[in-house]
Amino acid sequence: MSLALYLVVILQFWLTAAANLVGRNNTSGFVSVHDGRFQLDGGFFRFYGTNAYWLQMTTDTDMDLTFHDIATANFRVVRTWAFNDVSSKPSSGPYFQVLNAGKANINEGPDGLQRLDKLVATANKYGVKVLLTLTNNWNPARPASSSSWNRRNNNELPRGYLSNDYGGMDLYVQAFHSGGTHDLFYSDPTIIKAFKNYLAHVIPRYANNPAVLGWELGNDLRCASTFPASSNCNTATISKWVADISAYIKTLDSNHIITAGDGGFYCLGCPKLYAKQSTQKKASLPGSAFDGSYGVDTEDILAIPSIDFGSFQLFPDQTQYFPKTSDSTATEYIGDGGKWVAVHSNTATLLGKPEALTAAAIVTKEHWSSFIPFDKTSYLPDGTPCGGVEDFQQDYAFTAWASSAINGNVGGVLEYQWSQKGLTSHGTTHKRDLTESPQDGSGHYNGPATGQSADQFAADAPPI
Repeated sequence: MSLALYLVVILQFWLTAAANLVGRNNTSGFVSVHDGRFQLDGGFFRFYGTNAYWLQMTTDTDMDLTFHDIATANFRVVRTWAFNDVSSKPSSGPYFQVLNAGKANINEGPDGLQRLDKLVATANKYGVKVLLTLTNNWNPARPASSSSWNRRNNNELPRGYLSNDYGGMDLYVQAFHSGGTHDLFYSDPTIIKAFKNYLAHVIPRYANNPAVLGWELGNDLRCASTFPASSNCNTATISKWVADISAYIKTLDSNHIITAGDGGFYCLGCPKLYAKQSTQKKASLPGSAFDGSYGVDTEDILAIPSIDFGSFQLFPDQTQYFPKTSDSTATEYIGDGGKWVAVHSNTATLLGKPEALTAAAIVTKEHWSSFIPFDKTSYLPDGTPCGGVEDFQQDYAFTAWASSAINGNVGGVLEYQWSQKGLTSHGTTHKRDLTESPQDGSGHYNGPATGQSADQFAADAPPI
C-alpha cells in the first residue's frame, strides 16, 4: 500500500471514528443550550407542552393515562411540582417534606419522594420531558381537610387541588421565622440551608435521567406573597438568591439546564448585578411589569452564568402587563399576550439565551365559576361580575401566542393547564364515578388549535 493510500485510509478511519463519537455525544437525550438555542441530540429543540402540577397526587394508573394522553397530543414537555411541603403529616396522600418548628423532615417513602420517582419514570416511558419546579412563591393558608385530592370530597377543595396547596416559600418562613416577611426565604441563612438540604435530596435522584428537561428554582419568584415583603427586598435580593441556588444545583447535577422561574417582570433602568446589556427605558413599556415593582429583574436574572434559559409567564386576566387600550377584554388579553411574548423574544436575542413561556392561560366563561386566582384559596364571591372569554377566543389566544413565540426567539410554550378526563384517583374504579383533574378555571382541553401548535413546534427542529 502506497503512503498516500495509507494516509487516505487512516484519514477516513479517523473521520468515521470522530463522526461516531460526535453522534454518541449528541444522542445523550439531555436538553442543552448552545448558541442561544435549546438543543437535543444534535438538533434544535423547540417544544410545546403543558402544566400539570397535580400529577404527583394521582394513582399510578391515572399518572400513566395522563402521560399517555399528553404524549398522544404531541405535547413534548410537562411542567410539574417537584415539592410538596406540609406543616404536619397529613391524614392521606403524598407529602415530600414536613416544615415545622425550625425543622425540616424529608419523606423519602412510598408516599414521599418515591411518588416523584414514579412521575419521572412514567414521563420517560412516554418520551415526555418534565420541567421540575422546586418551590412556590404562593402558599396562602386556608381551612381545608388534610385529606388529599385523590380522596376528594365534593363539599370541599381538598389538599392538592390548587397549585398553591403544596407549601413553598411562606411555609419555610413560617417554620423557621414565624411572623417574618416573605423575602426572608431569599436572605435568611437558616432557611437557605433548609432549602439546599431539600435540593440535596431531590436533585441527585434525577441527575442522570434525560426525562428531566431541567430545573426551575421556583414558581413566580417575587418579593411579596401571602406574607408581605420587607423594605429591604429589591431586585438584587432575588437575583443574588437565584445566582446562589442555581450555582449550588450545578454542583449536584451537571447534566440538566436551569431556569429561575420568575414571571418575567422587568426593571428597566435599574442597576444590574449581572447583565451587561439590557432593555432601555422607553415610552412603549410603562407600568408595573417594567419598573421593578415585583422585585424582579428578569434580564439581570437571565444574565446569571448558572442560569441557562429564561422563563416567563402569561396570565393577562390576573396581571396587567400593558396600559389598557381596548374596551374589549378578549382583544386586550390576546393582544397583550402577543406583545409580552415579543418583548421576551427580544430579551432572548439581546442576552443570547433562549426563553420559554412556562405557563400561559386565559379563563373562559364556561370555567369562570371555577376560577381561583393563584394568590387565593376559594372561588370568587357571589355577586362578582361574570368574566372570561369565549372558548374560540381562548383557542385563538393560544394559537396567537404560540405563533408569536415560534416566529420569534422563544423556544418553548407551555399551556396552563392540562385537563385530564377518566381519572379513578378518588378511590373508585366504577366508570360512573370517573372524574377529572383539578379545575381552577384554567384547565384547558387539547383541541385542534393547540394540537396544530404542538405539531409546528415539533417540526421546527432542523438538524444542526
